[in-house]
Amino acid sequence: MSLKTFNYKKTTLAVALVTAWGAQAAERQWPAYEITNLSDTFSLGNSQLAETRNGYAGQINDQGVVVGIAQGINNTATDDDNSNVVGEVEDVVYGTVDALTPNTTRPFQGNNFPFDLDEADAWKANHAPLDGQLAPNLDADATTDAWYFGIKGNADIRVGAVTGPQEKIDDPSPSEDDDDPFFYVRSFESRAIVQNGGNELLIAPPYTTYESDKSNATPLDIGGFSAAAGINDTDQIAGYVSTDISNGGKSALDTCWDREADTSVDTPLSVCVQAAKNNGSISYQRRGAVWQYDSAANSASLVRTLELPFTPKDDDNTTYTAQGLAINNDGVVVGESNQRNKDGNLMSYEWAQIWKADGTIISPTDLKKDGLRGSTAIGINNNNIAAGSVQRYISGYVRTKFWVYDVNSGDETFTEPRDFNPNSETEFSSLARDINDAGLVVGNIEIDIQTGVLRRRNGFIYDYTADQAGDTNNFVNVNSLLTCESRGYVADEDGSTVDAEGNRWSKYTVTDDTTFAQSITYEVDFTVVEANSINENGDIVGTALVRLPRVKVEDGKVVTEEVTDPNTGETVTKVVIETDGFGKPITDQLPRPIVLKANSGASSCTIPLDTSIDPEPNERSGASWPLAGLFALLPLAWWRRRK
Repeated sequence: MSLKTFNYKKTTLAVALVTAWGAQAAERQWPAYEITNLSDTFSLGNSQLAETRNGYAGQINDQGVVVGIAQGINNTATDDDNSNVVGEVEDVVYGTVDALTPNTTRPFQGNNFPFDLDEADAWKANHAPLDGQLAPNLDADATTDAWYFGIKGNADIRVGAVTGPQEKIDDPSPSEDDDDPFFYVRSFESRAIVQNGGNELLIAPPYTTYESDKSNATPLDIGGFSAAAGINDTDQIAGYVSTDISNGGKSALDTCWDREADTSVDTPLSVCVQAAKNNGSISYQRRGAVWQYDSAANSASLVRTLELPFTPKDDDNTTYTAQGLAINNDGVVVGESNQRNKDGNLMSYEWAQIWKADGTIISPTDLKKDGLRGSTAIGINNNNIAAGSVQRYISGYVRTKFWVYDVNSGDETFTEPRDFNPNSETEFSSLARDINDAGLVVGNIEIDIQTGVLRRRNGFIYDYTADQAGDTNNFVNVNSLLTCESRGYVADEDGSTVDAEGNRWSKYTVTDDTTFAQSITYEVDFTVVEANSINENGDIVGTALVRLPRVKVEDGKVVTEEVTDPNTGETVTKVVIETDGFGKPITDQLPRPIVLKANSGASSCTIPLDTSIDPEPNERSGASWPLAGLFALLPLAWWRRRK
């Protein structure tokens, strides 16, 4: 199937004609995909930000610009001053420096770093600082966090959020042995940001200042909360903002005013406020928001606030949350919020919402259904087809299922498409991440049948348009579409792995005789575990788990060893790799950003995927990433843009 055919968008009329004529269901034909940054996937210096451990690709626009985040600073400390030696070794698994809980007595520590990938720059991951954030570096710690949450489909305009810059305040009464006699505060905890080339714009929320009823208390600038989650082709931005503060937050701030008035307490007022932020005492009423961005003036105006699907009473002091997560060109916003049932009782969890431009709010979840545990809407295309996920009980276990909903249909609830088994519901949890105008939904799904354990996941693609037309094979595992080379195989006449056509293959093997203190050899192994974004060209970005050797660490220090360089005869210091009882290198799998493109001249690999699904409900049913526990590292909360 050609790439042109793959990108063809079926019209509603064509679907209606197929249905009316009663044509027999066709099988959806999928193109082969290649990982275009495959050679860089195994290099921390290219696909990953230097000094960081985990990388996640977030979104891709139609020009092929990818934005994502890296997390976890590598702990490359050695017993001696060999940091230069460690810094030269990139393609390994280091330990990480644990992110510290914010504390007013020590500097803030950044742990989230935005990056971009661009084919024009050979898919090299580059730190893309937001609001002056420092690059990850142990010697010059970044004190802010920054996130990319979205990128404009037809231009390089990015949106996200940043924490406030660190401010250092003198401790008025430090102890004699205090090596750091300062307090550390910042004016806000999250601010929406737009980045357009060299221009940046911070967007403040409507509520930033607390006015106490206490006597002699002046208005207190506490910063508020805002985040930008998505941007459409007309530069409308969806996100969420603070509109008021919780009663608990007001009490905490009043306590700070009391301490300020107490002459026996010399802690600065701003430090008391920051401590209340750090310990969670301050929370906000949050509502979805839509801004209109003016790129020429580099300004943004609040167009509308997205209200709750119910109207709180005047004396209702409950803290409610609503979040806009994506917006299409019609100005339709999807996201999630608190919800009340038909009896007016506040429901647990948060629930998917759709806010139309005319103010209509659609709650597409069947709230009368038993066993539901919340839902979210994560994406909407320009044909008003929304995608999201719902959490509910299946066979006694809490599972998550992806869903789709046609905003123009008038239907009361969303539809949960079938996944691996087209005839009945499976127990595999699935999460939708994105949907493009052709109706292609990407996300991830479980591939293991065991219950009560952490299940492995793989990326998936679902064709909503083909499903509506009655086509079969409309849901596939991304890994089943990859070429053999993109699955880590090399053609080998003596290989032990045979595909369906009788061709022989071997796993790509890495042998390194020079980088480390010992020679190592290991097989390449990686799996696409997340499909996070798909553009209008059908290009996909996601996350793969990549196998890399683990450096040896003792007492929290990277182990190095003096060895003789075989080329020069000189004594040099090199990093030691951890090995098992047979002398083989121990490897771990780490998340790496990947870019997948369809190739009409290639074929999908027919080597069977490793799966625990038995019997297999579909020949494209699963794949493997052995270290299942690493899935816990994937930042799911980031993708939901949760508070």
